[in-house]
Amino acid sequence: MGKIWGILAVAALALTGCGNSVDTKQGQTQTSPAPATAPGTTSATATVKANIGESICKDAAGDSKSKTVDLDQVRLLSDGSLMFMTFTTTANVPTTGTVLYSVTAWSPGGEIGYQIGAKFQNGREIANFVYNLTTSKQENITNGAVAADKQVSTRYPLSKLAGLGDTFGWSGTLAVDGTEVDRCPAVDEKTHFPSS
Repeated sequence: MGKIWGILAVAALALTGCGNSVDTKQGQTQTSPAPATAPGTTSATATVKANIGESICKDAAGDSKSKTVDLDQVRLLSDGSLMFMTFTTTANVPTTGTVLYSVTAWSPGGEIGYQIGAKFQNGREIANFVYNLTTSKQENITNGAVAADKQVSTRYPLSKLAGLGDTFGWSGTLAVDGTEVDRCPAVDEKTHFPSS
């Protein structure tokens, strides 16, 4: 059932943008919403159609510090009321240890930032949250995350991301047992999403 909303959201989106190689930025996790320049190149696609916004960060294969999990891509999709977050890995998602899938997003000026994420322990969800980097307050989300095969998907109300705006920077991170093992920087250009 959890995969159905992701499939419907994808089906509703007719891709009209194009992918290209661009310089990248990456965010700071849980410390500062300001981006920093990342080495290397990342392929990214940003698409806007009607009230739907999408941004995809493709990650290089084999760059993870973990032998058990490696990011393939991170995708954000907004329908104007919800933010859908999907992590895709190169192999099936781990079912042992503690794994955190999170996105750090910051407003254009860097004054407002959030970390949104889902944490799993031994394959079971133990946390799904929105952490406000500006106020240092965390709000738990109860709609549930879905981890199956090579994907982890969840969704967040845009109302929980107040002040982020419809143009923002972001990066996705993967942490295993408390240590960041892979990161997918977002595009240098800001991501465009419809306002809530």
